[in-house]
Parts: sequence; structure tokens; C-alpha cells
Amino acid sequence: MTSAYRVRVTPGGEEFEIRKGERILAAARRSGVWLPFECGWGACGTCKLTLIEGQTDTLFDTAPAIHPRDARRGRILACQSAAGSDLVVKATRTDESPRTHLGTGDYTAHLAQVDELAPDIRRFRFRLDRRAEYREGQFAVLELGPDLRRCYSMAATSGNHHVEFIAKRYTGGRGSERLFSLPLGSVVPIELPYGDMWLRQDERPIFLIAGGTGVSAILALAHQLAATNDPRPVRAFYGATSVTELVGRSQLAHLLAGLPDGRLHTTSSTPSADVSTSSGYVTDALAAHADSLAGGRIYLAGPPPMVDAVLKLLSTGGQSIDTIHYDRFG
Repeated sequence: MTSAYRVRVTPGGEEFEIRKGERILAAARRSGVWLPFECGWGACGTCKLTLIEGQTDTLFDTAPAIHPRDARRGRILACQSAAGSDLVVKATRTDESPRTHLGTGDYTAHLAQVDELAPDIRRFRFRLDRRAEYREGQFAVLELGPDLRRCYSMAATSGNHHVEFIAKRYTGGRGSERLFSLPLGSVVPIELPYGDMWLRQDERPIFLIAGGTGVSAILALAHQLAATNDPRPVRAFYGATSVTELVGRSQLAHLLAGLPDGRLHTTSSTPSADVSTSSGYVTDALAAHADSLAGGRIYLAGPPPMVDAVLKLLSTGGQSIDTIHYDRFG
């Protein structure tokens, strides 16, 4: 039985080997062929290829970026397609080296520490086989088992031999259940970095918006802003179901307090006696600052319903799409 196939990329003619069951994007990266990609898990559609010849298997057929018209046009996601034969694919471009913010690599990680931050919310610290370089705000893909890949944003700064993630356990959720069941010392393959949510250098005020464990990415950005004592106005909005689940509040408040012009607004959808936290949703707090949002640059991370609600609010307010950077998980 064939254990490896060949992939040829047109129009440039680059070729690389792909193992049976391996994702096209992973095989291309391993071979030094840099196809267009961004998120690495099927949400953005940047890695779509046109299948000219051969057969592929879709590994995540409900990926958000897959549309019915893709089958008619012969389009596949490189990050979620495995080869079933030799392939010829058409790409929008190939690069000789990765883009600056996507020098994505494969790491071997050992689970070194787990801290309980709230009921069903933990911080996971993994020790890597080498130093990891990424831009704060980006995320990693963890290989938690066969066909079980999940995305988690790095919560700490780049340039270390470890990475940290804040995650919530969802009953019945295969990914989170598996992550929470890992014993210390477990070995997990990790790919990083992915994503387009990293700090841009311009004069715009900064709005950091987090829902639930989406605070992981927002904390990383706040760490970067604090390390450089960024002079721009920074407004952070952080919401969760309850005050108890605002697990990054004290750390975020500390980082913002050290900035020349930083402020934090927290919200809880469950009413609380905590006078420092507003009752309601993040969108409620944002609506009160609608006038200032339009001139700012937005960094947004959280679960899909929360992110979609914020995007709708921003769109209604006329926010320019090129000033919004977001991840829809957490």
C-alpha cells in the first residue's frame, strides 16, 4: 500500500511529498513550500486550493470556511485535506519562506504545569523542545489525539521555551475534555504560530475586547503593551458569564494600570454584588463607548456568539473592517 504521494503545485511547478493521512498544508510546510494560509484550522479560507488532479479526503467537513460552491469549483482547504493519491493543485501563490508573522513550526511539548483559575477553567503550561517565536495575540494548534486538533491562544509573551494557554472545560466537548484529562508530563504535538491578531504599530487608540477564556490572547497583547510602555490610549473590555470566570481580571488590571493611559471595563452576564463589574454583556459596555470606537484599532477574542455580537455592533457603528482583528474561539 502506498504510504506517500506527491503533490505538484501549479503554476510554479513546486513539488513535495505527502504522507498518507497528512494534511496538505502540514506536508507543504515540512517540505519548505509555503502556501497561503492564516488560521490553520479551517475558519478563514486563506489556504484554499483548486484541485486539478487526484483525490483528497476532507478531515473536518464542517469547517467554517467550507462552502457548497467549493465542491462545484474543485476547491479544497489545504489545512483540512489529506491526499488519497498523487495530486496536482493550483495555488494563488507560493513563497520561498514564511511571511514574517507566520513562521509556523512543529513543536514537541510536555505538559509541565496546570493551575485551576476557576471551576472548569485552567491555565496549561507546556515546555517546548525549543524556543518559540510568535507575535503576541496569535494562537497554536494542539494535536490532542487522532483527528482532534484544537486552537488555543498563547497567554504569555514570545521568545521562551514554554507556552501558556487558558482554557475552559465544556461537558461533552471532545477537545476540552481531552485537554483537561492530560496528566502532567503528557507529550502533545503543537503547531505555532497561526493567526492575524497581533499588535499593529500606528497612532490609533487600542481597544482590547475579551469574552471568557478569549482573555488569553488579550493578556498576551497587554503584556506586550506594558513591556514597551505604549503611550497610546488602551481600553480593555472583558466579559464573562460570572465574576468568578473573569480569571484574568487582576492581571489585566495590573498591566493596564502601568500604562500611561490604560483602563479596564469588566462585565458579567450574571448579576453580582461586585461594584467594579457591570451587569450585562461586553456589547453593553462597548455601546457606551461607541463614539470613540470608530477611531480605534480593535483586537477581539472570545467564543463565536460573543465575537459575532461584537462584530455586528462594530459594523452598525461604521467601524472599518481593516481595523478589526479577531479570533472566534475561547
